[in-house]
Amino acid sequence: MRGLAVFGAMALALAVSPVSATVMNFMPTADGDVQTHGGTVINTTGGAVGITQSGALIKNGIFEFDLSSIPDASTINSVTLMVELGRFISNVGSGPAEIDIIAYNGDGVIDVADFDAAGTQVVDTNTPSAGTGGGDMLSFTFTDVTPVFDALAGNLLTLRVETDSFASIQFAALESNDYNPAKLTVDYSAVPVPGALVFGLTALAGLALTARRKA
Repeated sequence: MRGLAVFGAMALALAVSPVSATVMNFMPTADGDVQTHGGTVINTTGGAVGITQSGALIKNGIFEFDLSSIPDASTINSVTLMVELGRFISNVGSGPAEIDIIAYNGDGVIDVADFDAAGTQVVDTNTPSAGTGGGDMLSFTFTDVTPVFDALAGNLLTLRVETDSFASIQFAALESNDYNPAKLTVDYSAVPVPGALVFGLTALAGLALTARRKA
């Protein structure tokens, strides 16, 4: 009976106690850019992911990630996208360039649907232009991690990067020979193992029943 109590208590404590956070880094499984002005142009083989807005000319950068190594029911604590510039950022008047990142469930393929697919904006910020150049790192922390959690069930996450104000930006792509591709850092906590909770409760219930019979 003592052994049952010890194992039951240990399993219950494991099941209900907080689980330490795990931090994982993900490289894109695919990246590229999509432009629809003047005909659809999809680039997934160049050394840079282009993000541009110049009047009606809009080019959005797309990043696909496979999150299958994160358990589906995990709690997402924080998410950060880090990119390396392939060249300096240009913008009319040398003002800051807008950076908007939209997240949604992925399908592993970069196509025209990614140009304006519905999603949740997770980054709304800007970065200085002109002074930054090739090899400079930019880091964007998500203000909403819900779409990352939602993507766990299907394993795939897509991020679309947009700009405005006539800005032109290039992030290093997977095919870059000079700079590092994007990196997605996910800090998450796995949920308690259901089996341990059931075992712990069953063991403690059995212990209680034994004690009542002896009484």
